[in-house]
Amino acid sequence: MGPLTRAVAEYLEGDFSRFHTPGHKGKERFAPHFGWGELWRWDVTECAGLDSLFEASGPIRETERRYSRLYGTADSLISAGGSTLCIQAMLALALNPGDSLLAVRGVHVSAVHAMALLDLHPQWVLPSIDQTTGLAGAVSPEEVERALAGNPHLKAVYLTSPNYFGAISDIATLSSVCRSFGVPLLVDNAHGAHLAFLPQNLHPIALGADLCCDSLHKTLPVLTGGAMLHVGNKTYVSQARKKMALFGSTSPSYPVMLSIDAALSYLEKDIAADSVRVSAAVEEIATVARKQGCLLPRFPLRDPWRLTLSAAPLGLDGPGLAAHLRKHRIEPELVSDQFCVLMASPGNDEEDFRRLAEGLRSLPRGSGRFFQPAGFTLPRQKASLRKAVFAPSQTLPLEQAVGKVAGAMVSPCPPGMALVVPGEEIDRRTAALLKSYGIFSVPVLHW
Repeated sequence: MGPLTRAVAEYLEGDFSRFHTPGHKGKERFAPHFGWGELWRWDVTECAGLDSLFEASGPIRETERRYSRLYGTADSLISAGGSTLCIQAMLALALNPGDSLLAVRGVHVSAVHAMALLDLHPQWVLPSIDQTTGLAGAVSPEEVERALAGNPHLKAVYLTSPNYFGAISDIATLSSVCRSFGVPLLVDNAHGAHLAFLPQNLHPIALGADLCCDSLHKTLPVLTGGAMLHVGNKTYVSQARKKMALFGSTSPSYPVMLSIDAALSYLEKDIAADSVRVSAAVEEIATVARKQGCLLPRFPLRDPWRLTLSAAPLGLDGPGLAAHLRKHRIEPELVSDQFCVLMASPGNDEEDFRRLAEGLRSLPRGSGRFFQPAGFTLPRQKASLRKAVFAPSQTLPLEQAVGKVAGAMVSPCPPGMALVVPGEEIDRRTAALLKSYGIFSVPVLHW
């Protein structure tokens, strides 16, 4: 038994309730067609009759068509490379090298890297900030409209919704704004594959997005790496697979694709009832957390399967809250200085939610102070994203980095948005903000 296998085995023996990705939570009820213990037997390749992902015309293509019908898309394509592959393909579909786009600060690092690879030039717009917690929230359609009106060279709008903390942007209004300016709306919906199955469909494609990606594995019963590129605008259908192949491995994982395939019958028949159950259970837990004195964001529209909470008012920082939850065999998705993020899914059963409620009800009743981070201002861009990503860099202490140009993205969680991206100047204000988040060294360009 190797070290990684041993570590995972010890975690499984701890019998933790998994409030983190992937969505299947290790439970076999979601994979009736093949046993997890026989996973290796299912790890095949493009044998006769088994189709080929980037030339799909057989069973893989049929699975994609069923997902397209399920999500109501012009087309849907399987990714065994997570949403990263889908993000790369989306940007390559909608934009040409040298183009500029409007991007909401808070994009995943894979999007920043894809922009560099494609020589795209992002103009950043800041999301709203939740006044209760200081967390990054949704993007304002008015801000997007203002930016597009003042910058006719922008060729697309790119955003993340839901964001890591559960804030959902007004995609319907944003898509209407984008249509009025004749630019496509691209949505990183990696954390929102389940939004199509809520009583009110909040999936970006249903609300007018041109392109979006879903990390199916994050909240649905699919193996890690299983994702989908959804095409809402039929203009992009003919080139979508070509752009996926540009970045994707020629050896995609069949177990990952099989898990996407196996999830279909559940999504087509059974998820509606589970969706109501999970949403109700998370809302009950949120009520318990508030009664105990925890701090939760008050986003106007939020993911009903996600909990973002802080016990700082009780005297517990993020690691302290996580340690307390682990005593009750609860493992969070994210632990930051002040917050824990917990992701629920149909893989969580009644016992999981009982444990979580018990853990929160037993929180110590201390006193503390919630740290509200300083306001964020966009740094000045001193070099193109592509130039900065490919230039040599070195890591310097923060004091020595002032006045230099960032060579990598630095994004603490929270706030869930980059404090600097490659090519931006680290001025004294930015350095002070980095320090406030406990960041004392940064990569800078070494010209």
